[in-house]
Amino acid sequence: MVTPMRILVIQHSDKEHAGGFRPLFSRDGHQLIACTAPDEIGDADLDGIDGLWVLGGPMQVWEAVELPWLAREIDLIREAVLERRLPYFGICLGHQLLAHVLGGEVAPAEKSEVGLLHVSKRGNPPMFDGLSEEFGCFQWHSAEVRHLPPGAEVMASSARCNVQAMVWGTTAHSVQFHAELDGATLADWYEIEQCEEMLRAHIGGAADRIFDDLAAVETTLARVRENLYRHWFASFAR
Repeated sequence: MVTPMRILVIQHSDKEHAGGFRPLFSRDGHQLIACTAPDEIGDADLDGIDGLWVLGGPMQVWEAVELPWLAREIDLIREAVLERRLPYFGICLGHQLLAHVLGGEVAPAEKSEVGLLHVSKRGNPPMFDGLSEEFGCFQWHSAEVRHLPPGAEVMASSARCNVQAMVWGTTAHSVQFHAELDGATLADWYEIEQCEEMLRAHIGGAADRIFDDLAAVETTLARVRENLYRHWFASFAR
């Protein structure tokens, strides 16, 4: 049994939260402290924090010069991962920011991935134990980890994106796909201005049935979340 933890969650909109992971944290008695960037990032403090999660957002890693608050977020991740060695989990932008902090390269993807797609396991990684060799997930990204950071390992890939899941040591884990997404979370995303229109621009008529499609694969999506959640805790609790 893991001692209840205080986990700082950096999100880039109040609607882009930890989604389907939140019931898992609540079930096990962990406390999530939400920090919404950019407004709250300047006040973020790692004192008294046991772990850091960084979620997705529409900005890009290389925009830190134009977005000083993003530079502050990168510094916070660097402090958490490299100085304090806090357990870290990143999703989408949070995955790319981790790679950047660790010395990898993030660049525009040759082709965006948007919608319900598939990734394939690399070997038999514990974070995806018990899942099919190829499993469904929700993607929405136009950048990718082009070169892996030193010491990191790839746990999953897709045809368009080699680094779909990554681990670094025992404390840092991340995924490019939106593992947090379920129907309720997407409904919250739709409250963000132009989100629905942007999704329709990418996937066309498939947007008309996206909630039904999500519901149809929710059992798989929930298993992926549970696996990632359990493995994250197990990796640093040894």
